[in-house]
Amino acid sequence: MSTTRGQHLIGQEIGLCILEQLLGYGGSSAVFLAQSSLNDEKVAVKVFLHRSSMDKQMQKNFYDRFLREAEAASELDHPNILSIYSYGEHNGLPYIVMPYMPGGTLSEYVARHGPLSLKEAQLYIEQIASALDYAHENGCVHCDVKPANILLDGWGHALLSDFGIVRLIQPDTTSAEQPMKSPEILMGTPDYISPEQALGEPLDGRSDVYSLAVTLFFLLAGSPPFKAESSIAMALMHVHETPPALGMTRVDITSQIDHVIGKALSKGPEERYQTAGEFSAAFADGVANAEPHVYSESEAKSRAIDHISGGKPVISTLKSVVTVRPAWSHSIKLRRIVVPLILLLAVIIGSLATVNIVLNRHSHAQATPSTSITYTDNLADEQSEWLQGQNYFFSNGQYYIQNTSPKWIATVFYGSHQFTNFRLTVTTSEIHGSHNNGDYYGIAFRSSPDQLRYYLFEINPWYGQYEFWRFDGQTVYLGSGSVTSLLPNFGQNNVITVQVKDNTFNFILNNKPLGKLFTDHTKAALPSGDIGLCVDGQGTEVAFSHLQIDSL
Repeated sequence: MSTTRGQHLIGQEIGLCILEQLLGYGGSSAVFLAQSSLNDEKVAVKVFLHRSSMDKQMQKNFYDRFLREAEAASELDHPNILSIYSYGEHNGLPYIVMPYMPGGTLSEYVARHGPLSLKEAQLYIEQIASALDYAHENGCVHCDVKPANILLDGWGHALLSDFGIVRLIQPDTTSAEQPMKSPEILMGTPDYISPEQALGEPLDGRSDVYSLAVTLFFLLAGSPPFKAESSIAMALMHVHETPPALGMTRVDITSQIDHVIGKALSKGPEERYQTAGEFSAAFADGVANAEPHVYSESEAKSRAIDHISGGKPVISTLKSVVTVRPAWSHSIKLRRIVVPLILLLAVIIGSLATVNIVLNRHSHAQATPSTSITYTDNLADEQSEWLQGQNYFFSNGQYYIQNTSPKWIATVFYGSHQFTNFRLTVTTSEIHGSHNNGDYYGIAFRSSPDQLRYYLFEINPWYGQYEFWRFDGQTVYLGSGSVTSLLPNFGQNNVITVQVKDNTFNFILNNKPLGKLFTDHTKAALPSGDIGLCVDGQGTEVAFSHLQIDSL
């Protein structure tokens, strides 16, 4: 356990970098977001802190080994291994300067969006396996492969970090019993440790293959295969217990995939796949044979990019906007709100004698002095305000949006109307789609004129999920969750209602509120802007109708 959490280092200059914000910490280190004094680049600085369990000599030995291993790790050059810019000591504390990865860790991604699809998991495992094979060929065993050590760059690429850090605190092979007897010796993360690592035996690349298989299990299940109350108990489970079969909990996990994962999790190194690449290839073959339960590799990579992207939207000349979907993409994904317009009309008409006339924000329709009320449908009644073409068209009063891109969200904005405080209700119906975590659609609002900044609220009825994001040069996660009121089948109507008042947002789905309000307290909150409709996922087609927008 560290004697400090590292907060005292904020504001200090370490390795020509000014520490600005604590990103995370462990028992022996803290990671900071920092500003390089050499250029305008943001970097991550990892500082190893004093540990109360170490005496001065042990601490010195630890630091010496760390610096030697940091030097060796800095020589690894692979597109899926996090680079090391520099390393050294600051007031006796070793540090490493690395690229800052805005996508966060794969562990955080799964925590936000849930278990991954088979194709998305394959995409990440393939990349990390390539990194491990390269490292093993260069004489480096990672010893701490886990989702928290896999960083995402925001463009669908995964990078393995912390190379050599655990290796440097491994004992010499001449003292095999040392890990089990010395509490100062860090063995790696118990949830992902290999049996031979838990027993303090000599290690080779096959130990990392086991940890990679545990990582894959986590990606597909949302949790590691074993649960225990202590690190020792967890280590013993890896040594003696058989992991559960994932096919018992997921219908898309075939017996072939279960066999691949089970072989990689074999207790004896000689019984596993002998390289990470061999394991990755076997899993890829299992995923291919499991189709059509999963979607294509291009869709998986798009979703990986979309959910963690900090990338900028691409604007077409016809107001049709294709924007990178927030990450932290399915994985990792979510739900919305709605009051059916038909029910709303029935209530208002039924109580006509006592209700005030409701006018549209633009006053295109007004009630007559007699007994009738006319509403403006901001879709059917204002078709000239909406983009029309091959993939965007009106039919029988409904506006259809077809997303034909494997990479982008298709978003169409309503003319050039600025809205600040408003209530919006729209009926949606998915016509075509893959019925997976990529079938998202919903509302964009408070968009800037250049359509580079806006809020995005989307639903995925098939999975009963919603997501709420802000795009303003980066992807900002504002909320997500599950909702039971959504109807999952093609052709079924789901009504989304959005109420926006200042910086507070209320969402209702099929006449059932989410049960909580969302407030954007940040300085980057968007004050007003355009309203649009969006469809995510290649091959997804959604019909929108009965759009009503009223000022509040």
